[in-house]
Amino acid sequence: MPSQITVPFHGSNLFVVEHNGEPYTPLRPIVEGMGMEWSYQSRKLGSNRQRWGVAVIATVAQDNKTRETLCIPLRKLFGWLQTLHPNRVREDIRDKVIQYQNECDDVLWKHWTKQNTPNEIMPVMPPSSMRVLMYMEKGHVVSMQPVPEDSVVFRTEDIPKLLKEPGYFTVQQLKNVADTALSQLAMCAEQAMLLRR
Repeated sequence: MPSQITVPFHGSNLFVVEHNGEPYTPLRPIVEGMGMEWSYQSRKLGSNRQRWGVAVIATVAQDNKTRETLCIPLRKLFGWLQTLHPNRVREDIRDKVIQYQNECDDVLWKHWTKQNTPNEIMPVMPPSSMRVLMYMEKGHVVSMQPVPEDSVVFRTEDIPKLLKEPGYFTVQQLKNVADTALSQLAMCAEQAMLLRR
């Protein structure tokens, strides 16, 4: 049986379980904790199992019985929660859905990292201060990565226009861009010469 922790969350018990060396979370307690219908969400997850990394894992339920339950990797929980549209759920559970979207993944992660780092708890930034770059395909988040506070994200096609903008970059930043561009051009020229031979 994989290791499992129970996490109290706004009147519900949620769980994190280790599977293949990674934290997973059973989704039924999360869905039911929000007051939503489990059967619909389980069908939705089942229709795109690969996208959500769905695994059926034996976990210990609240009645202390071992059951097979549908889980997703904890790292995918934020993305899945963002697929829920509070304006499309019943008004009486709307605030609960928003509360789960804002807090659930962080609370589970904090409990998991506390368990797995006995000497030091890894810092977890709350969503209000975390910057995240999300990649989307067909309106769905397919991956995310944290973006440090001192970073800026540009679309490739916007860079030439921004380089012409006075004062947008420091002299050192422009030098770094030029050095990178020159090394890339030299590498492309070298490859082109090899192809001509």
